[in-house]
Amino acid sequence: MGHWFRVLTLMALSLVLGGSRCGEDEDVALELVRRDVAPPFDYALYCDARGGLTGRYSDLLLVHRSEHLERVYADAQRGDARARVLLGQLETQVEATGHVLADQALGMVCTALPACTVRWQFLDELMPSRGAGGLRLRHVLATSFERSARLKGVENAVITAVLSVLMVGAVVETAEMRAAAVEARTLTLGAGLTEGLSLEEAAALETHLAEAEALETGARHPAQLESLARYRPSLHEPPPGVAADNSRWVDYVAYWEQRYEELTGTRQRPPGAPPAKPPLAWDSYRTFLGRFQRAMEFQREVARVLREQAKLAETQRHWLRGLENPIVTENVGLVHEGRATLTYVDQLVVDEASLRPGRTPTVHCFSNKQRSFQSMSLQELRSQLRADAREALTKYGGTVEIRRPGHPLFGRKVEVSRVHLVYDEKELTVDAKKLLVTEAKDLGIELHFHVQR
Repeated sequence: MGHWFRVLTLMALSLVLGGSRCGEDEDVALELVRRDVAPPFDYALYCDARGGLTGRYSDLLLVHRSEHLERVYADAQRGDARARVLLGQLETQVEATGHVLADQALGMVCTALPACTVRWQFLDELMPSRGAGGLRLRHVLATSFERSARLKGVENAVITAVLSVLMVGAVVETAEMRAAAVEARTLTLGAGLTEGLSLEEAAALETHLAEAEALETGARHPAQLESLARYRPSLHEPPPGVAADNSRWVDYVAYWEQRYEELTGTRQRPPGAPPAKPPLAWDSYRTFLGRFQRAMEFQREVARVLREQAKLAETQRHWLRGLENPIVTENVGLVHEGRATLTYVDQLVVDEASLRPGRTPTVHCFSNKQRSFQSMSLQELRSQLRADAREALTKYGGTVEIRRPGHPLFGRKVEVSRVHLVYDEKELTVDAKKLLVTEAKDLGIELHFHVQR
């Protein structure tokens, strides 16, 4: 366990009702950070070329230097392998410290609040950052502590006292904390998928991932929590043939921990997400996420095609006929009347010309699908098309309220003018495509084909 986190463990002795002194390690740590003047940022200050921590106090100094910590966190969000490994080690150490804090809190008694207090100034001196990276580490520490403490039967008042300190004095969900939570969750998606996305788009992507993962039929770990805990993966112990800094392995460890927290009730599922299932086994996860990433890449390609067509003259467009000035957006949240949850359409196209006073907005919704058509008979093709058309019309057709802030129709209820379905045509024969186009006309949906590059 890193030096900074050993100091935090010692701090646990003084958490409740005065406790004991933290001792020499705390004094040394505080003296070190109080005298510290941060040099220009360089990864070599903290880790080797692969991201492994180096130096006795490297973790202590990194978490104390707010700008450096936030730089590492931002680089990890962008997919930098070295940053992801370095951040992963900090999170692993933070999580381990949470378990130790729970052990220290076991048996402590707290009869009243606010008499049951935590000496939080020390933690603030040690980790002053209020950016997304600092909040992420505090969140990991608080979640790990609470999960272990509740399993061990620690008194609720003690848990509340410790959590109030770890989450900066009060468990209040500020905008910055919501942003940190979304960014932390998107680590489990793979940074390449989330690069350049707004928080709303990242939330939509998270919802898509949750829906797809719930339907995945691959092997999963056991649902019983005591049995499941024995399968907890470690960043430092990847499967044979997998490097510790492999981005997919880093994603898997984060995904596994998130799912464990959801199953224990210490983390909430995304709004509208299906109930949590046990985490997928490593091989199943790797296959699933690869397939999901290809689907998201296909979606982005379709969006690119739509934007390119939007620039053409109306007579030259194949998919956007009848629109004067199309505006293309992705992953827009929609709400149907009588439903409590959002659905996210792959692409929403609005004719800007139809937004003029006195006109009815023209709105087209696109659903993108990749299927294994090669092994399907003609009858199976028909059945698959019917299922996909029914899903698209149910999720994206009819009267919807646009819920994307900043969209010209934000907050308005509109009637969807047309629903489109876009298939990846890679495995489709000419005859199969003709059959599908003919069938689609009878289903009230417009069908298109695109080959993924």
